[in-house]
Amino acid sequence: MPLREPTRSEAVEYARNDLPGDVAWHVEYFDFISDLELRQRIGQEFYAARYLYKLWEGLRVDENWARQAQVQLQVQQYASIYEASIHHLLFVEAADAPEVQRLFEYETLIERQLPGHIMNRIRGLNGGDSDSIIGAVRVTRRTRDSKIRFDSKVAAAVGLGIIDEGLGKEIAGYYTARNYIHIHAALRQADLEWQISFARDAYRRLQPFKDQVSKWLTERASANGHS
Repeated sequence: MPLREPTRSEAVEYARNDLPGDVAWHVEYFDFISDLELRQRIGQEFYAARYLYKLWEGLRVDENWARQAQVQLQVQQYASIYEASIHHLLFVEAADAPEVQRLFEYETLIERQLPGHIMNRIRGLNGGDSDSIIGAVRVTRRTRDSKIRFDSKVAAAVGLGIIDEGLGKEIAGYYTARNYIHIHAALRQADLEWQISFARDAYRRLQPFKDQVSKWLTERASANGHS
């Protein structure tokens, strides 16, 4: 059951009090995302991250489990925001760039029957393990965008000048951290303090991320002859 009034309204007001705007403001913050549906979703996630942070702050539950849960949630939310934004910038805004097209390519070995005299020579050199030898060639294949590693996407974004290298390293770190942060039940206090700072930085880097992306899009539009 919900909290009784006026407690519920006071909690809602507390969470909203320090936010710069409503959901619409947080959606418009991502005006560099041309896909309106995606912009709406990312903006809502941003609003939720800030709103929930304020609720946790107001509760003041000064126990490790509560702070760990808060950090984990924040890192997950901001990592998702960065991932969705970079994915859009690469595969929509810069889809034809060579740096992006190379992301789809990977090298692999496929079995290929070699001439008998070559295989016999190889088996002769290898001795007793001849039955395990097969012929193979290295080929280039293409994959789907959903299979591309996030650190590779970040590297491409840096290569294209969408974001600088320092910011790219930080963003890649947030995405990696969401997969392992707080797995261990017992954490030293120093570790927890570092992780709280880590989550706070994930929020604070959004503005330089927005600034760098917006600058890149403006310069790109100018180079292409668009106003």
